[in-house]
Amino acid sequence: MKLFRYRRPSLNQIFGVTAAQRRVKRVLGSAQIEACTKPSHVRRRLKRRAGLYLPVVEAIRQTAKCRFPTFMEFRRRR
Repeated sequence: MKLFRYRRPSLNQIFGVTAAQRRVKRVLGSAQIEACTKPSHVRRRLKRRAGLYLPVVEAIRQTAKCRFPTFMEFRRRR
């Protein structure tokens, strides 16, 4: 542990409860299920299926904000 910290650790962190909870979640796989059902992840998946992340749509969105896209922004992301 570092000598100077910005935040004081909680009692759970000092006693190792937090690390144990993380290990259990990792072993059981419940962390992956929680991540897939997070509202922000579901929203992003719906937007991807709707085609809002296509390069053409992103370019239109950028020009609507008065930012003109460069050639490098048209590359395909994966």
